[in-house]
Amino acid sequence: MKIKKLKINAYGNIENKEIDLKDGINIIHGANESGKSTILSYIVNTFYGISRTKDGKDISDFDKYKPWNSDEFSGRIAYELDNGEEYEVFRDFKKKNPKIYNKNLEDITDNFEIDKKEGSKFFIEQTDIDKQMYTSTVVSMQQEVRLDDKNQNMLIQRIANLAGTGEDNVSYKKALTKLQNKIRDEIGTNKTSQKPINILNNQIEQLQNKIEEIKPNVNKKYEIDNQKDLINKRLSSLEIKKEILEEINKKNKNKLDSLKEKDIKEISKNDNLKHIEKLKLDESNIAEEKNKIDKEKDEISKTLEEKKVEQSQLEQEIITAHEKPIEDNLKQNKSNFVIYIIILIISLILGILGFLILKNYFIPAIFGIIVFIDCTLLITQKNKLNKKIKEENEQNQLKKKEQINELEEEKNYILKEIEKISKELKQQEEKQSEINSKNSMIHGQIILLEKSNEALDNEIKEIKEKIQNLQKNNQEEILVSFKEKIGENELLKIINSTNIEEDLKDTQSDINNEKIKLKGLELEENTVIPQIDTMVELEENLESKKEDLNDLKRKEEIINLTIENLEQAYEEMKNTITPKFTENLSKNIEQISNGKYSKVSINDETGMIVENNRGEYINANNLSTGTIDQLYLSLRLSMIEDLSKESLPIILDETFAYFDNQRLENALNYLIKLTQENSDKKHQIIIFTCTDREKEILEKENCNYNLIEMDAFGDVS
Repeated sequence: MKIKKLKINAYGNIENKEIDLKDGINIIHGANESGKSTILSYIVNTFYGISRTKDGKDISDFDKYKPWNSDEFSGRIAYELDNGEEYEVFRDFKKKNPKIYNKNLEDITDNFEIDKKEGSKFFIEQTDIDKQMYTSTVVSMQQEVRLDDKNQNMLIQRIANLAGTGEDNVSYKKALTKLQNKIRDEIGTNKTSQKPINILNNQIEQLQNKIEEIKPNVNKKYEIDNQKDLINKRLSSLEIKKEILEEINKKNKNKLDSLKEKDIKEISKNDNLKHIEKLKLDESNIAEEKNKIDKEKDEISKTLEEKKVEQSQLEQEIITAHEKPIEDNLKQNKSNFVIYIIILIISLILGILGFLILKNYFIPAIFGIIVFIDCTLLITQKNKLNKKIKEENEQNQLKKKEQINELEEEKNYILKEIEKISKELKQQEEKQSEINSKNSMIHGQIILLEKSNEALDNEIKEIKEKIQNLQKNNQEEILVSFKEKIGENELLKIINSTNIEEDLKDTQSDINNEKIKLKGLELEENTVIPQIDTMVELEENLESKKEDLNDLKRKEEIINLTIENLEQAYEEMKNTITPKFTENLSKNIEQISNGKYSKVSINDETGMIVENNRGEYINANNLSTGTIDQLYLSLRLSMIEDLSKESLPIILDETFAYFDNQRLENALNYLIKLTQENSDKKHQIIIFTCTDREKEILEKENCNYNLIEMDAFGDVS
């Protein structure tokens, strides 16, 4: 693999710079603080992403290299893999994932795995090497080699770590002890009581007990939720129904107008029918009243005729009374007077006859006395009779007058009765006339109303036909609009409603009722929510504790697995890889030291020992800082060949600061071999330096190199 071009838009103190890199050796030359380390950081963070965490540093790379005077924080790297495939990576460092393009500049970002936490893993997939291994081997940072004599033991330990575990900052024994202590101190065991796992188990038990105490009090919430679900479903159905009814109402405006017109006419018709019924009832009542009046009139006429007869009779009686002589009430007295006269006459005749016949004066004298007595009586009787007659005449005259007066009074009474009855008869005739007029008027009204109803029937029929046509058209539109929201049968049932307004009103009422029920349930729910909240908090706390417990258990499993893997890896490293590393290291140190040191051995008991050209084994602690640096570089270079499937570029940042000229010449000659075609893997070399020694030695060795000069402000030439 080789890096072909760097384009830095803004990173640290570098802006709008492009750097072309070549095969073989590239020297990026510049004074201290000119931006060399910034470029190295840019390469690493473009491939792997920039960290926002400190990772043990004073400041994170994101905060360290984020430009102060620009919102831009991005760049691009073009590179080529060993198989000839070319790629370009554009990374906006404010975003987690870069954009990756192939040779044809097609965006192939999605072809690579994207980790939620770490972002795109494209470079790991292409090289089989992660960031930590990359920076521990192929990249040699400036701060890693600048050690004084006091730190030699640390560097030696790192070399031993790298050979033993593959990581320069990982010691097998320390790592194993640290992992075992980590389980005991950070997790806990059955023998501990106040460690996290023991505390969590106790807390979980307490939380479970509290939850069991609260659970019976909050079961009602599930019932409320079920009821709320049912109500919400009904509400949803009612809302759809309301929407349909409103849409029908909207579309059926003309229909509603026609319906209203039809209703008005039907109401008018019904009113007419009721009026006709009432008029017919009135007509019937009038007929009864007429019959009654006729009967009363007949009776009054009959009574009037009777009274007139009585009047006529009385008038006749009055006339008769006037013409009738006074009744002779002295008839007996007159009879007696006549008798006396007869007796007188007879006595005279008999006296005369007796005198004549008998010639006797006695008999005539007797008869004469009789005549005398009779005459006396006759005169007396006559006087009495005359007096009596006078008195009787006066009395009879008075009685006649009284009788005539009584008859006159009775006649006058009868006349008044006749007048009264005549008035009643006239009133009855007037009533009869009024009834007849009223009856005629009612009959006329009935005829007019019946004709009006016939006209209304025709109009209602026409309106119904119009409504049917409107309803058919609207039904088709509604069916098309709402067939996806509701079943067709239910939709047709709503559409065919005879009173949309009433249904809409009822539906809104049902919605209000359901909302009231829902509000009631919510109020009821509010009484149990505090308990539920408490239970939820407890359950969340319990789940959190369980997760913490599972995390601890997973952590324990991971640590145990790490211990197991560490032991296996260590054994594998010790038995297979470490010997190969030490063999490569021995070859490398022999070349770099120009044969001064030929063999390196690393193990747990003796540490690191080096064989010199005299065959003497020297403990690494007794070596000079320059020699230890040579060992560290040799070990890194020896590991590169087996770490990745790619011949990764070797990046060295002030790595040779403690090398004298001879050591530097040896190291550069070794690096030149790594760039040659006959090498196992042809590597690109990128050297960051502030001196001219590397250039001078390369020119001395007639080795071509690509020089990039930087000034103190990060400018590149």
